[in-house]
Amino acid sequence: MSQLGLTKSQKSAALEAMAANNNNITEAANALGIPRTTLQYRLRCAGWVRTDAMIESADSSNSYTIKDGSITIPILPDEDLSPDELVERMTASFNRKKENHESRRWIPLKVNSNLPIGLAWLGDPHVDDDGCDWPTLRRHVKCIQETEGLHGCSIGDVSNNWVGRLAALYANQSATAKEAWKLVEWLIKEIDPLILIAGNHDMWSGAGDPVNWMKKPHTVYEDWSARIQLSFPNGTNTRLIAAHDMAGHSMWNQLHGPMKQAKFLQNADFYIAGHKHTWALSQIELPEANRTPWLARARGYKFFDDYAVKLSLEEQRYGHAIAMIVDPNETDPVRRVTCFADLEEGADYLTYKRAKYQKG
Repeated sequence: MSQLGLTKSQKSAALEAMAANNNNITEAANALGIPRTTLQYRLRCAGWVRTDAMIESADSSNSYTIKDGSITIPILPDEDLSPDELVERMTASFNRKKENHESRRWIPLKVNSNLPIGLAWLGDPHVDDDGCDWPTLRRHVKCIQETEGLHGCSIGDVSNNWVGRLAALYANQSATAKEAWKLVEWLIKEIDPLILIAGNHDMWSGAGDPVNWMKKPHTVYEDWSARIQLSFPNGTNTRLIAAHDMAGHSMWNQLHGPMKQAKFLQNADFYIAGHKHTWALSQIELPEANRTPWLARARGYKFFDDYAVKLSLEEQRYGHAIAMIVDPNETDPVRRVTCFADLEEGADYLTYKRAKYQKG
């Protein structure tokens, strides 16, 4: 095994302990106050091997010589880590992952003004699909660009990103795989996103997801879901949970998944999902949690869906994106967050709210 971190004094101490305890490894380990396996490793590094041929301990040249002196054998380094080194590596790995996990429990976004802000949650764009409603998407992109305080966000599936056997579906669309990534790059550049959620189509890219290199340094990009806390200078906080989809489905209620999240967690002011290419929007009251959260599902921009046709489902025409407007100055929680299924209507409301405080 690798001798990284093992000193000459440790080797010498191991050999001396063995000599003092008549080559009894257990007693020598107890005398040194270390585990038996640790002592065995140090002895191997020192060249001590108990055999019938009476191999002697190693000298300073990291080799050992047979008793009669006829052959000198080098100690070859092992490519593997020692038990102690493995324990240290695994401990450091766990601590690093724990710190990463805890930091994402609620990702803190510090808003540097008490003026109202808006989050424009684009539903699944599928920008390379021939059914992508580009006229509406371009209008929404322009709305984000021209509205002060409105930040672009996406709930996932920015492209079809067909992989594996599904790659054959590229034959059914006019945009090639190469062109698809150019369209994704355009969208990310134009909306300058604050938050991006990776949907199932995005996550098919695995560790090589190109969006990781396209996103801006300030963009929060999370696989499948994210918990965000918006903190304002006046001390108010607004929490939101965004997920490509949330567990739970009902033919009677498009918001069944977000409703389950709100009922079980009771710790956010806004819950939004996408994925199913349907939309709905509602505000509820949870008196037991003293919250009045909004529940939302964004329809997205993909039309002429073969899957919907096969199931004889009628396509919804609205709710491509959801506008979430936050006014940190509102003391009444039922009015602090306001949502719109029409992004441009939400942008107008945000502009009105900001102008009211700016004049004041």
